[in-house]
Amino acid sequence: MKHYLHPGLALAVVMLLLTGCAQQPTSIKPLPDAVPLVWPKPPETPRIKFLYSITEPGDININKGWFQKVLDFIKGDPRERIGSPYGIGMDTEGRLYVVDTFYKAVHVFDTKNAKHYLFPEKHIEGFLNPINIALGSNGRIYISDSGSNRVHVFTEHGRKFQQSIGEGQFERPTGIAINNNTAELLVLDTPVSRLLVFDEQSLSIKRVVGKESEATEGFHYPTNITVTKDGWLYITDSLNYRIQALGPGLVFSKRFGAAGDGPGYFSRPKGIATDSDGHVYVVDALFDNIQIFDNEGHLLLAFGGPGSDRGEFWLPNALFIDEHDRIYVSDSHNKRVQVFQYLKAEAQQP
Repeated sequence: MKHYLHPGLALAVVMLLLTGCAQQPTSIKPLPDAVPLVWPKPPETPRIKFLYSITEPGDININKGWFQKVLDFIKGDPRERIGSPYGIGMDTEGRLYVVDTFYKAVHVFDTKNAKHYLFPEKHIEGFLNPINIALGSNGRIYISDSGSNRVHVFTEHGRKFQQSIGEGQFERPTGIAINNNTAELLVLDTPVSRLLVFDEQSLSIKRVVGKESEATEGFHYPTNITVTKDGWLYITDSLNYRIQALGPGLVFSKRFGAAGDGPGYFSRPKGIATDSDGHVYVVDALFDNIQIFDNEGHLLLAFGGPGSDRGEFWLPNALFIDEHDRIYVSDSHNKRVQVFQYLKAEAQQP
């Protein structure tokens, strides 16, 4: 049953919002503590620094005008706040995309134009359980959907639905990435432990890589994938508790990690990404932290821990690293994206 505002009450709401809007700050919300949060802690040289958290557009200077606020209030919940984040991506113009598994939509935070919106804007058949995101060089946006067992393709920054692919080919697609070196779309099919490779232009399938196995060339429940600039693939082989690295040509080349509860081991590995120096970052949802390895699998550093304060996590699941080495982490149960900075070694020189 719909409820409508009494005209007098609506006018009061408008006046209240007008009054409140005049007092809205325009800068990013200050940190609760002026002391920088870094890893490792002093006196060691810091390598990771906490920057800020994103729970809603206002956290990154995207603020609505009074008229839009009135419309949103009358229409109902505009779903501005992040519900349960997973996949993260960023386009060349700085738009941040966050897949929200709670709202079954994708947030777009456009700081350049001070806009925020969600897509799809209208119902799309088969858009049931979006998980992860990949941005193609041709302007396409790919969303893996584990509910409909498809990959959805959008253009125009998510505002235009183009098509869905993979019906009958996937059992449950999750991790997704673009290999710009080969112009291929890579999709992990988690329950059957394989990697499907599509031609990005035609979206036709080219090959299938991997199988269910603990052996060298196998996976067991792979969940996330990232591609380096030189074409190496790093895949979270979750129930083998390891990272699989595939070289050019999709050759199984090296692997690292094992089940355990100490540094360098994994319990529930999920998101994975690499920085500009080739370090490999792995989210562990049970440890509530991120471990950083060199490209040979040697542990360098870990940061985070359980909790809801800045720099703490509650079931983190995915991460993304942009061209400026900013690290975006989906902190799912804290309903936010936390942003960190990798501090390159040369930046520490006087």
